[in-house]
Amino acid sequence: MATPPSRPWAELQHDLLVAIMSRVGAPDLLSGGAPRACSSWRAAARDPLAWRRVDLRDWAALTSCRREEGPGPSSRRLPVHAALAGILEVAATLSDGRIETVLLPEFADEEHLLFLAERCPNLHYFSLPSTCMTYDQFCKAIGGLHSLKGMAVDESLINYDALHHVHQCCPDFVELKVSALYVDEEMASVICNSLPHLKKLEIPSSDTSSAAIIKFLDYLEELEYLDISGYEISAISSAVLEKASRLKVFLWNSKFELGEFMDCSNCGEHNVNPQDPCKCMMEHKVMDWLAGPS
Repeated sequence: MATPPSRPWAELQHDLLVAIMSRVGAPDLLSGGAPRACSSWRAAARDPLAWRRVDLRDWAALTSCRREEGPGPSSRRLPVHAALAGILEVAATLSDGRIETVLLPEFADEEHLLFLAERCPNLHYFSLPSTCMTYDQFCKAIGGLHSLKGMAVDESLINYDALHHVHQCCPDFVELKVSALYVDEEMASVICNSLPHLKKLEIPSSDTSSAAIIKFLDYLEELEYLDISGYEISAISSAVLEKASRLKVFLWNSKFELGEFMDCSNCGEHNVNPQDPCKCMMEHKVMDWLAGPS
């Protein structure tokens, strides 16, 4: 049987190449899709539609990419703060104002968020791990992001005034992710009272009290997705499970601690005895054994 003729990658339709580029990540986009890529791939990497989602969290890969590319922001010549500003400028220019999502690295600060508010007014979602954002600057940035639908922020921004400002400025805001060590009923009340129309709430790897969880379930009437997975101490009770049954997605499995499995939302077991583990735990230990020593 004759081998069917092969077709070069360069002949893929531009729209298909753009769809591929939108998934490769910012480092590859900045280098034109891939090192030494053909002209059609580079053209797709420069298409504004490929820049709707910009993930800048892998800073090491980004700075390496910029050094290989040549002229432009480079960590060898500029402090990381200025280098990130330069990359955001490139992304804003190439996207032609169509950026919808930006995931910032850990050292990003209020100036970078203010830049996004100025250059990316149609932004739908951003993540900002910074713990030193001032209230005034945050509110100034939010005031320019009327299309914002969601954000991921540190617990330092979880106060009534800041979140109420989000509620007033962003009528379509429905998604919140919080990085916090502990979530009590008071913090839950702040979120519920200031953002009553939340549909998706993520507070992973946080010690969340049972009272806080019940507060979310009782007061966020439009909530569809709740992620409180990764906690160390179980706060899941039968009352919580009953109230959460209305949600489309409820993630609450606790993390593995010292080889012991505490809770499992996948198979429904609670307070699992490590000496008599559930099926999920058995599969986890088997995979660890197959992986060998770390």
